[in-house]
Amino acid sequence: MLKNEDYELLKENLSEYQRLFEKLNRVADQFAMIEYDESGFCFEEEEMLQRHWLKLSTKVIEGLHEVFSEYTIELLEHKGLDQRVLEIIFLRDDLKSELHIDYSENGALSISQIS
Repeated sequence: MLKNEDYELLKENLSEYQRLFEKLNRVADQFAMIEYDESGFCFEEEEMLQRHWLKLSTKVIEGLHEVFSEYTIELLEHKGLDQRVLEIIFLRDDLKSELHIDYSENGALSISQIS
């Protein structure tokens, strides 16, 4: 678990990335609107959106790493573009904290600390 002061610092810093979370939300919206061909596939558009999601989420992780340099911060594997949750792990010494950042509502973030 993150210490209280680190958790408060995390909340402050995540608000600085609100614009990136709004873009991540738009990627999920675009994914929901993909029109598939007769075979049920649309690889090119899906791959483009996946690359865009990865680029945006990596920017968030890199920004957090600048503030939390004493932590190792890892982005967990994304389950799908329709999921509007960024799952990250903060590691420091023997401490491990998994955080889920829900960005489904524009202008608001919901942070859940799993462990």
